[in-house]
Parts: sequence; structure tokens; C-alpha cells
Amino acid sequence: MRKMTGVLILAAACLPLLGAQENGARPDILGGLLRAFPAESGAARDAAAARLLALGPEAVSALCARLAAPGEADDSLVRFALDAAAVYAGRPGAEAERLGFSRSLVRALAEPRDAENAAFILSLLQRVGREEAVEAAAASLRRPGLAGPASRALAAIGGARAEKALVGALAEASGEAAVSVIQALGRLRSREAVKPLLSLASGEAASLRPAALDALAEIGDPAARSVLETISVTAAAEERERAGARLLRFAERLSETNHRREAEALCRAFVGNYSAPAESGIRAAALSLLVEMLGPGALTDLKAAAVSPDRAFRAAALRLVEDLKDGWEAPYWIGLLSLVSPEPQADIIGLLGRREEKSALTAVRGLLSSGEAEVRIAAAGALARIGGERAIEDLAPLFAGAEEREAQALKEAYLALPASAAVTRAAALLGGGAVSIPARTALIELLAERRAGERADLVLADAGSGDDRVRSAALAALERVVRGRDAAALADLLAAPRPPSETALLQNAWAASALLVADPEARAETILAVLEKTEGAKRTDLVRPLARVGGRKALAAVIAETKGADPQLQAVALHTLSNWPDQSALPELFSVARSASDRKSRSLALQGISRLVPLAEESEERKLAVLEEAMALAVEPDQKAAVLSGFAALRTSGALAAAARFLDDPGVAGRAAAAVLRIALPGPGSDGLGGEETARVIKKALPFVESAYDRGEAENRAEALLVEAGFVPLFNGKDLAGWKGLVADPPRRAAMSAGELAAAQAEADEDMRKHWRVVEGVLTFDGKGHSLCSAEDFGDFEMYVDWKIEPGGDSGIYLRGSPQVQIWDPAQWPEGSGGLYNNLKNPKDPLVPA
Repeated sequence: MRKMTGVLILAAACLPLLGAQENGARPDILGGLLRAFPAESGAARDAAAARLLALGPEAVSALCARLAAPGEADDSLVRFALDAAAVYAGRPGAEAERLGFSRSLVRALAEPRDAENAAFILSLLQRVGREEAVEAAAASLRRPGLAGPASRALAAIGGARAEKALVGALAEASGEAAVSVIQALGRLRSREAVKPLLSLASGEAASLRPAALDALAEIGDPAARSVLETISVTAAAEERERAGARLLRFAERLSETNHRREAEALCRAFVGNYSAPAESGIRAAALSLLVEMLGPGALTDLKAAAVSPDRAFRAAALRLVEDLKDGWEAPYWIGLLSLVSPEPQADIIGLLGRREEKSALTAVRGLLSSGEAEVRIAAAGALARIGGERAIEDLAPLFAGAEEREAQALKEAYLALPASAAVTRAAALLGGGAVSIPARTALIELLAERRAGERADLVLADAGSGDDRVRSAALAALERVVRGRDAAALADLLAAPRPPSETALLQNAWAASALLVADPEARAETILAVLEKTEGAKRTDLVRPLARVGGRKALAAVIAETKGADPQLQAVALHTLSNWPDQSALPELFSVARSASDRKSRSLALQGISRLVPLAEESEERKLAVLEEAMALAVEPDQKAAVLSGFAALRTSGALAAAARFLDDPGVAGRAAAAVLRIALPGPGSDGLGGEETARVIKKALPFVESAYDRGEAENRAEALLVEAGFVPLFNGKDLAGWKGLVADPPRRAAMSAGELAAAQAEADEDMRKHWRVVEGVLTFDGKGHSLCSAEDFGDFEMYVDWKIEPGGDSGIYLRGSPQVQIWDPAQWPEGSGGLYNNLKNPKDPLVPA
């Protein structure tokens, strides 16, 4: 075979080739365990890991022996299994299992192996190792390529022995290995390493200096302060930020080790020294650390920061004040309002509002008349939080001269207040007319957001405004405030000439109003009355919204327009008909689909049919029959695609079979595949379809699915359905577990002794591993070796196979060694695949080329 891919599946009721074994490391038992990985859940992972550890140290050693060198083989399942064992053995209360697993890893690490696999074993020791692993990890520090994982393992293990090993290695290590050791000492917060690290931090080895400084900052020994501070002052501009972050980490560590005064001094130095515009973040972090250490004791620092000219730093300080639970001194901040410039004044107002400081009400109310818009905006928001409903009247005068930003802020403030009172005052302001244009649009938006239908007259009046901004705001708001009795006025407005954007808003508003009319047959009357009196192109604007409300009279009017003399109106009427809200339009849509002389009309009709049929109150069988009738009328690919969408909406086995027929139609195969997946797979409102036939159809659809994600989801569903039907996978998509090399043919194999068979099998397995491998989930053959066969024997079976073949390829699948099911490139062999090549007396060619 050239290539074989996907899920290779065989029916259940099969016998293993080998019986149970006593040795837990036997390849067949380990192979069975490996099939449990990667597990679908944490519980399944832990259960498989428990079975693995129960086999004893030999099993862990055998798995470690299966780790492959880079590019040699796919050992991902082995890694999954060992990783799961590390998680399980490392759980609380499992000391015996942890110790046994760790010792097995230590033994495996002592055996010769490549650096990548040794690094993987060290990563496992990093998670489960304790004192018993120190010596092995320490020995690895000096091996090429292992200093990094060995250092990380020792840092995780911790303790005096691990620290001593790392300090000792520091004297000999260089380059990247030295950096790894330094980083590990930092993570250990090693006091023993401070002296050599200080030498490195000020030494000539520039490549080690940053790591040494980082480690000293992490350790937090006061002796490192001078070298860390020197770097922060003299570093180049690019390094300044990193140096600052390092020194701040040092301050944090100092605060944790009873050196709080030194930490405070460092933080205050940050606030004073890091004053460039790009350094607001690190200054804010230092201020935050001060508050974390001192709480309200840092209030003096916060007060100074709150008037900083750096707005980002100032905002950070005020957020820290906001978070203080006690002792934040509200009178101080209220008094500060009269002493600062407008920008900090606005920020402090925001603080008082967020803290809902009632004692600030008078001061904030007074600032509503500030000459600075930014201050007035902040005061409006704060007053709504502090003053509650009383703020409604305080804010009202500001609408008179509000510009855009202030008007929006006032609207947001009103929206934060009790709805009834705010809507009443907003309506009074609109009715009085003494508001700015931006304020008027904001008040209209407020009525819409509150769905103030009782104020619809005000919005309707502004829908005729001569100001474009006000008119647009009113037209956009109408849909959310109209009442049923407004439909007639809206229909009249719709009949007047206006830009298309305004027409669309009015159509939405009219439909919203008409749908509030209790009698379904009366809903369209207002537009139908205007339609009778309207001539020319404006009729199209009156016809379109009828699809939103329906009704017999409206349907008759639309049908009449489809038969009129105006081609544009005909097209709009047919589009309206295809979007009708109920199945009453189906007879006319079928009539159009049968008689239409142009492609577009038939397409519109079939789109409407395909949308309406699934919504009809009919049995699923009847719906499918109607859609089949529609499909018989479909000629063009887009028309077939429309009906396929109707099949997809049914989500029944009959619809699945109907959609599957079109997988063989090149013009719509992709759309048919999309329909198959929507019908077959679980989704909103559907658990999906089950059964072997569903899996078969999904498999057939996969080559036409464009999205890799959708293909993966569908493949998984098909496999799950086959498993539910009693099938089991032969190929796990990850490695060669469950497979072996082919030894001779069945007669010669049967004649071999047990010893001869074992020797031949070992040779065949070695050949198999040279020429078969797994590439991106594909079982791939390089064409130079021999066949692959399952490690198990089977009784009666059914088999599903997904395969790929290269141009000119000649391959096949042997069933019990004979016969061969042929796989051929149909471009070279017209009979295609599926023939029984070894049939000499009976028919051997497939009936249909595949």
C-alpha cells in the first residue's frame, strides 16, 4: 500500500493473537494500555495511569525504552502514558506510587539515550522527584544539552542537596548551561548562591549578567541592592524597563522577608525616578506594592500620585484609593477638588462617584457649572451615582448647551437613574425644545433604550425634523418605541421620498408597529391602503415590509405585483414572496418555480420554498416529499444548494439520504456535504443521527468538507457511531501500536516452529519499523519494504477503511492473507478500487468504478 489514512475499523467479537501474560512489561499488554492514551477525560487518564503503575517498575522501564530518537518513530503515545503516570503518581497521599515511579525514572535516566529523551525523563522527575532523584538530576547537569531540564528538575525538587548541586555546578558551567543553573538558583531563592551571583552580575561575562541580576532579584538578599540599583540607573534606555521590573521584584521579595523598610524605600525611589511617559506602568506597580504592604499607611504616597501630571499614573493611584476599605479620608479628596487643575479635578470627581461618597454631593453638584466640559462630564456621572433620583433635575439644565461628548455622558447618567423618572424628564426636555442638537439626539436614543412607547409621539414628530442628525436618530429609535396605532402614520411617512437608509429604518418601524396589531389579517391594512394610492418606484418600498407581517390580503397584493408590468416591482414582489413568514406562500412559489423563464426567478422561488417547508406544520415525511418535489425543479447549482439547505433543516434520516445523493454531483458536492454534517452531527436543538449508515454517509461527505475543524469533528462522530455499532479501531492515528510486520504467507507461516516464527516475526517487525510510519495521522508506507498486518487474528468481520493513493498507485488490503481487495488509481485502471484480485473463477471486478 502507498498510503492509508483515517480510522481503520473492524467489527467486535474477535480473538487476540496472544493470550494473557504474567510479565507486566510484555509488549502486547503495554500496547493495549497505550491505546487508552490520550484519554478523553481526566478520570479516564487516571484510570489508565493506575493500570500502568500497577504493572510495576518493569512496565515503566519498558515504556521508557520505547522512547524514540528524534525522527526515528512516533512515540507520542508513550509520552502521553508516562506523562499521565506522573500526574497520577504525584497526587496527594500517593507517596508509595510516587517513589516507585520516580525510582524507575532514575534508573531509566542512567541508561544510554539521546538528549531529547533524557530531557523528557527529567521533565517527569521535575514533577514527581524528591530526594531520591537529586543525584541523577545533578549528574545530568554536566551532560551536553541537559543542563536546562536538569536545573529545572533540581529547582522543583528543592532542599539543601539540590541547592548544593546547583551551586557546585555554577562554578563549572558556561554559556546556556550556566544561565539554566543561575535561573534554577533564583527559583530556589538560594542564599548560598548570592556571593557568586554578585560576582557574575558585575563581572565581564555579559551573557550571564542579566540572568544573575534576575536571580538576585528573585532571591531578595539585601546585599544585592546596590548592584541592582546601579543597573537601574545606568542601564541603556532599552534595558531600563527590564531593570526596573527586576528591582521591583527585588523590593517585593524584601517585603516578604522582614526587610519592609528597604522595600518601601525602593518603591518610593521608583515613583520618583521612573517619570518618563512610557514608565507609568512600573511606577504604578511600585505604588501598588506600597499599598499592599502598608494599606492606608500609603495614603501620603497616594495623595502625591493623585495630582501627578502623568494621567495614567494618576488614574492608577486613584484606583488604588478606590480599593482602600478604610481610612481613605474622604474630606481630603473633597477639599482637593478646589485646589487642582481640571484634568485631576475630573479624575477625583470620578473617584468620589465610584465610591458613592454622599458627603461629596454638594461639591460635585457645584461643579456641574464648571467652564470645563471634562469636569462637567465627570460631575454628571458622579452625581447620578451619589445623588440618585434627585440628580435628574440637577442634570436637566446641562442638556441646553451640551456638545456631543457631554450629551452622551448626560444620557448615560440618566440611564443609570430610575427609568420612569428619567424618561419623564427626558420627554419634558424634548417637548420643551430648549436643548442642543446633540442633546436632542441623545434624549431620543434614551427613549429608545428605555423602550418608552408612551413617548412615541415625540419621536414621531422628530422623524420629520429638518436636521439630519435629529431625523436619523428618531427614525432609528422608532422601531423600539412605536405602538400599534402608529402604523398608519408610519405608512404615510414611508410613502414620502427619502434616502434608502431612512426608508429601511421606516420599514423596520412600520413592521414593529403592525406586529403589535392583535388581528393578523388587519396588520397590513395601513400599507395596503397607501399602496393603492401610490404610483411608480415608491411602491417597491411599500411592498417589501409586507413579508414581515403576512396575511391573506397582503399575500394577494404581493402576488398581483409579481404579475404586473413593472419589471423592478415584479422582482421586489417575488423577493418579498420568497421571504414570506408562513407556508401560505408555498403554492405561488411552486407556480413560479415551475413556470419561470429566467434563472433568477426560479432561484428566488426555490429559496423561499426551502426556507418555508421546514417551518410548516406538517409531518417530517410530508416536508421531505415537498422538498423532493422542489429539487426536481432545480436546474442550476445555486437552486440545488437552496433545496439542500431545506434538507439540512429537517435533520432526519430521510433528509440525510436525500442530501447524500448530491455528494456525487460536482456542482453542489460541497453544499451537500455541509447539509450532511448539519443533519448528522449534534447541534442546537438536535442530538444528531445515529447508526452505521449515518457514519457511512459522513465518511462519504468528508472529502468535500473545506474546514479542517469540521472534518475533524465529523470524523470523530463517524468513528463514535461505528464504535456504538460494535466496531473497534485497528489504527489509533498516532503510532504503530497493534500492528506487526508480515511473516511469509499463511501456509509457510503455519509450517514454522514457535522458535522459527518468533525469529521471523522479530525480523519482520524490524523491517516494518523502517518502512512504515505515522505522518500527521496517516499510516504511510515508503514503498521499499513489505506489508503491514494486524497483531490480532479475527473471526467473521465487517471492515471500514479510509485510504489514500498516489497517482499510478497499486495497493490493496489482504483479508486473512487472501483474497486481496484491490486499491488502484482509476486514472490508470478504469475499473477503480474494490475488486477481489485473487478471484480466479468468480467475478473479481467491481460493478461501479471507485
